[in-house]
Amino acid sequence: MTRPGDLPGYLRDRLLGMFPHRAPTGLMRVGRPGRRSPVLVTGNFTLTVRRLRDVLRGRDAWLLIANSKGINVWCAAGGGHLTHHDIISAIRVSRLAEEVDRREVILPQLCATGVERRRITEATGFKPRWGPARLEDLPAFLDRGERVIKSERFMRFPAWERLEMATLWAAPMLLVAVPILAPAFGALTAAAAGLAMAALAYGLFALLPWLQIKGRRRFLTFAVFAIAAALLGSATLSALGETTPAHLAAVAGASALAMGVLSIDLAGTTPWYGSYINTFQNEARIELVADRCAGAAECVQVCPRDVLKMNGPRRKVEIRNPDQCIQCGACIVQCPEDALRFGYDDGRVVEAATIRRTRMNLLGRRSIEVRE
Repeated sequence: MTRPGDLPGYLRDRLLGMFPHRAPTGLMRVGRPGRRSPVLVTGNFTLTVRRLRDVLRGRDAWLLIANSKGINVWCAAGGGHLTHHDIISAIRVSRLAEEVDRREVILPQLCATGVERRRITEATGFKPRWGPARLEDLPAFLDRGERVIKSERFMRFPAWERLEMATLWAAPMLLVAVPILAPAFGALTAAAAGLAMAALAYGLFALLPWLQIKGRRRFLTFAVFAIAAALLGSATLSALGETTPAHLAAVAGASALAMGVLSIDLAGTTPWYGSYINTFQNEARIELVADRCAGAAECVQVCPRDVLKMNGPRRKVEIRNPDQCIQCGACIVQCPEDALRFGYDDGRVVEAATIRRTRMNLLGRRSIEVRE
């Protein structure tokens, strides 16, 4: 529950969660943790820290907040802003070893794209374990003795979270568009355009499970939503008595611009699809070098889309659902035998060593170097 005095911060984090916002790093107490209480690691994205405190309310645990540059764990790990070095630093600076007797820390599964567990153990003596993919599964995870079940490894995207993502898109667009449109076309036109843009974002994310947003057909989806938003805005203007060509054009332009912003990488803002940018005109696929696989199944534990399965009799991992792969790279980073890699349509192969050493920038290029 949010305290009344903290309401402005809560609203800021909810409405502007698309942007980095840093919480303090270090060791935080939830309840009255003792020396044997679990230590849960997270990044210092303010909204994540708030949610963790909410879901753990009534429990005793330590939160070890590492510096993720104010970015959520998944994006930070994928972009090189949260690595094992940051977690090692948090363990040392917080003097965790002086506070707890257990030499284990629980990592969020989604940081597996950029955090190597063995490096943490080598540097600190703490043994990392993977928690569930979603933080609301943490209470059940803790109740069953800190054991993850298969369904908790899969990254869900429920309706409430899709609508929240729509808010994260709509709020910044409205904060920019409405102050520009109001002086030029009047408050009524700005309001109608704002309604159209918000309806566009909420409609897209609400209906996402039934929409085609991959491949060339995605452009038809985008066009239909842009037109529908423009028609809604025009109908609103008509009801308000503002139907001049200039006002209608402003609403239609705002709808088209909003759809243009969303279409840049709509898939990449969801946990269901790979980014358009990362594989633009050169699709990537996960590849398994079977001769290298030793059946450790580290990759199966961290895959958020159930792409990989363990074949027990063969003691080998198999790629069972390649179409669900979102190219996050977690399986490649965690495989101890370098048995997984990315292959591209142009024949290029990116091996595990490169995936571990580099991260993607915002243009989808693997140009961010991670220190050894």
